[in-house]
Amino acid sequence: MKEIKSKRYGLIHYHAQCTKCNWECAILTDETKRPQDVRNKVYSHVRKTGHSVHLEGGTSTNYSINQS
Repeated sequence: MKEIKSKRYGLIHYHAQCTKCNWECAILTDETKRPQDVRNKVYSHVRKTGHSVHLEGGTSTNYSINQS
């Protein structure tokens, strides 16, 4: 049986979107370079508006046959 290797790329997207208004925040902007920066913006928006915010994060892993 061939061995399978995996390579994990970690967190590739992190996106927050308000359920009641057009506010959103993502890890791709200069102000929010880390997941914690996005979470801090989410906390601030929820406290300020009382709205509910959905936060989604995704990772990527590549699986392939080990050629060694």
